[in-house]
Amino acid sequence: MVSEEKENKSGAPAVEMAIKILTYLSRYRNKNRTLAEISRDLNINKSSCHRILKVLLDYRLVSYDKNTRQFSLGSFLIVLGSRASEFNDYLKIAKQHLKELAETTKQTCVLVEPIANNRLVYIAKEEPEAAVRITVSIGQSFPVTSASFGKCYLAFLPEKEAREIVKEVGIKQFTDKSITNVEEFFQSLEVIRQQGYAVSFEEHTPGVFGISAPVFDNSGSVRMVVSCIGLASSVNEETINFYADKVKTTAQKITAIFSDM
Repeated sequence: MVSEEKENKSGAPAVEMAIKILTYLSRYRNKNRTLAEISRDLNINKSSCHRILKVLLDYRLVSYDKNTRQFSLGSFLIVLGSRASEFNDYLKIAKQHLKELAETTKQTCVLVEPIANNRLVYIAKEEPEAAVRITVSIGQSFPVTSASFGKCYLAFLPEKEAREIVKEVGIKQFTDKSITNVEEFFQSLEVIRQQGYAVSFEEHTPGVFGISAPVFDNSGSVRMVVSCIGLASSVNEETINFYADKVKTTAQKITAIFSDM
């Protein structure tokens, strides 16, 4: 939960709370929430929460259903998202590489970017034309310590920073294959750094595998993660190695975009 006391240490607490509300509503399980639920889950004073929601509603950043008394993301965010996509030339080019990866692997391929220090979010996806495939939603977010995405991102951060994030966020057990021991988790990050990619086999979602590689900006810092995800029953050691090679190559191509910026 978000502490309002912590928010008030900022020079712009209302702005930060507005961002927290929009991020909260962007999560699939929170897509429709009442004022009371938003206030409670984000630990924001109810009257403050109501004022912020009213402003967001005025600007169509959230919408309100009078029958259910629930708030959801507003229609103007679609416009903003479209404009952001148009303005971010790097994302246009990156999506071309992502499409090529999906066509080569016949698996769902995604770009994942951090939002704050505790969550990652899907910013682009390409799904194969297959009757059975993994489907994801742009804007869907998840804890930074989860799946191959999170492990890959944390592996290429400075270790001190990664440990601070893990200490703050914690490591949740999603399945019986999740790594929950902190030191074992960091040992797995060392392996990821050495091989240049991360593999998650049913660690986050039963029946699903993921392979991720880091994308770096022109300063050499990890900027995002490119991933290939699919049904665990469809892969073996040979296909995992093949996908890993293709994911790493795609990550290198996207990294090159930043080098040219």
